Amino acid sequence: MSDDLQHLLRVEAGSPTPEELAAVVAVLSAAVAEANEQAAKATSQPKSSWNRSAAMLRGNVVTGFGQWTASTRPGLD
Repeated sequence: MSDDLQHLLRVEAGSPTPEELAAVVAVLSAAVAEANEQAAKATSQPKSSWNRSAAMLRGNVVTGFGQWTASTRPGLD
């Protein structure tokens, strides 16, 4: 194993071959690359405001006698 990878990867038991270590490093590198790609994809696409619900923009319209004047006074609608 190279000197720059010795602090990142340590074999606890057994004696793996260089090919086995290379396979482990390749799988871990691919997993990290995929996680970075997913994180970049999630932060680069802002949510559009075109899909906001109209219900969030205003309250319900209540019909009836005196509702136009009551709508300007809080607590009377």
